[in-house]
Amino acid sequence: MSLSLREKYDIILAHERQFAYRLAKDVVKKPEVSVWMILLPVLFVHHMMKMTQYKTGIHTFASNILGTKTKALDKALQDIETGEIQDYSAAEYFPQVPLESETERTLAVKQIAILKLMEKHYRTLLEQSGDALEDLVRGAYGSSGAYRYYLNKLAEAEDETNRHLRENFHTSEESGAVMSRIEKRMAEMREEEMRFFFQGEAV
Repeated sequence: MSLSLREKYDIILAHERQFAYRLAKDVVKKPEVSVWMILLPVLFVHHMMKMTQYKTGIHTFASNILGTKTKALDKALQDIETGEIQDYSAAEYFPQVPLESETERTLAVKQIAILKLMEKHYRTLLEQSGDALEDLVRGAYGSSGAYRYYLNKLAEAEDETNRHLRENFHTSEESGAVMSRIEKRMAEMREEEMRFFFQGEAV
């Protein structure tokens, strides 16, 4: 029995949530355990504080990653339910962000480019019939080559945004290193997903 529109939405969202938390756990550094903790309880207390910060960091990071995807997925669902593809403004995408400076407005434009790619992707998935996410993906793209084309376009848009962030917001060496880790791991995970979705096909 084919999934309903709401069931497809829920499956896509659950998948994206899992992706976000997997990425977070791979990118956010976990505090190291020391044998000295056995001898010095104060070190154990310090470690537990670090672990709390780590868990909070995991949740915050994943929530931020998921936030963009949820925004795009919600708008894709709305487009299908209303039967009309909307052209959303920056104010509709980012209602709580003032976008006062030119660099902020430029960032918004670049981020919207990512959102529009995701919206089209999610709309196409939601329009497919199937019993699982892999059915929706295969129905939407037909081949790994077509799916890779989407991933490449998405990566290009993300690279544009990240370049702007590096130049104007996250200018420190540490921030750049974190962004590079995110980009590398995200690319690896997307490659893994593609191989799963198109098992048995040369990718």
